[in-house]
Order: sequence, then C-alpha cells, then structure tokens
Amino acid sequence: MTEAIPHIVLVDDEEDLREPTAAYLADQGLMVSEASGGRALDVILSEQPVDLVVLDVTMPEEDGFSIARRLRATGQPLGIVMLTARRDVIDRVVGLELGADDYLMKPFEPRELLARIRSVLRRAGAMPTSAQDTQTAPVSVPGGGYQTEFWIPTGRGQVRVAVEAIEWIEAAKDYALLHTPERSYMIRVTMGALETALDPAQLMRVHRSAFVRPDAVQAINQLGRHTTLVLKSGASVRVGPQHVGEVRHRLKR
Repeated sequence: MTEAIPHIVLVDDEEDLREPTAAYLADQGLMVSEASGGRALDVILSEQPVDLVVLDVTMPEEDGFSIARRLRATGQPLGIVMLTARRDVIDRVVGLELGADDYLMKPFEPRELLARIRSVLRRAGAMPTSAQDTQTAPVSVPGGGYQTEFWIPTGRGQVRVAVEAIEWIEAAKDYALLHTPERSYMIRVTMGALETALDPAQLMRVHRSAFVRPDAVQAINQLGRHTTLVLKSGASVRVGPQHVGEVRHRLKR
C-alpha cells in the first residue's frame, strides 16, 4: 500500500507566526502551503487538491468564520482546524457550528497543532492510523517490462499516478517521494527496487537518492564541483559525482 502526503494549507495573515509553523509541519512529513488570507487560499484550492485547512479567525480582509462558511458551502471534503486568540466560548461554538473539525487557542504549541491535524486527517481517512498501515509499495515488472503506474490510496479512494507523470523521485529515509506537477506522494520502497522497476529512459538515476525525468530538466547549474538540475517545476536536484558524466551525456549538455 502507498499513501499520499496530506496537503495542508495554513491561512494566517501573521507572517511571523505562519512561516515557522508551516516549516514545523513540513518537517513532520506534511505537504504545507501558506496563504495570507481567503483570496490566496482560493488560488491554492483552484490549482491542487487540499486535505485540510488551518484557519485563523481574525484576519483583515475576510475572517476565518466567513472562509469556513464558504468552504463548507462548496461541499468539498476538507478538514478545518480553526485558530483564535479570542477567549469567548461563543467564538468556539460559532466556529464548530460553521463546520470546523477542531479549534485551537493562540498561543499554541506546534506539537499540539500537529496532533490535532493528524487526528482530523485520521478521521477523514487521509492519514494512516499507525505505522503498520503504510506498507512496502508493490513494485512489479510484469512480463519483464517496467513499472508504468502506482495506485495510491487516499481519503477519497485510490489515485492512479502514471510513471510518465512523475517529474522526479527523491529518497526520504525508508520511503520515496514521487513528485508530479500537481502534488507529491509517499511510498515505502527502496531506491534500488525503483531502479530495477523503472524504465531509465523515463526516469534516470541522478543521485543515490534521486531520479529525474530527462524532459523535465530546464537547466544544469555548475557551482564548483557541485552539479544541480533545475526542473520545470522550479525544483533543484543535486547530481551525484558518479552520475554527472552520464547525466550530461543523456541531456547533451
């Protein structure tokens, strides 16, 4: 079984609070986007799937209550966790009645926010309930061919990720992150198993911890002895010393 990385959007006009909180959540294995208000959130929602929104109640352009009301009116299966510095019980009641799944008072410990996010995601089926729920990804090469797709369970059913849609792959401890232009997915599989299963013409090994699609490379940057590939998505992928010659030959650069 494979698992999609939950995509969280942190909506808060206070940049000094939003940025470190987003960085902490990303370090804990979540895919995190930031929005300073409702308009920025709408742009993110129109461009990519989102599993949960963390909403500050007090914002200048549109408050969190209004945003929560709009989100629930769309019928999208989004988790909502609301943040507030207000102490009135009525504010928490209003937020929950508008459809918030949980509420957290400011100031808060990032660890508590993470725990509440995970709890909401588990209830929605967007996060494994334990480490045993994420197993080694089935990497198969039927008929001596190459892997052409991955089926990834999410809270909304299974998502098919075609190998041809993957821009690059990076190792993440015992897992691998499959990066597509739309979002990223996490599977439990070794780089060695992927190297055997994947067609090198589609995804070439550029580092002991990375594969890249050749036609996704926009530029090669050389800084001293370090070679880096710049991809169309804006991602930068380092090339291992033993792979530089082959990569330049493949890319004719």
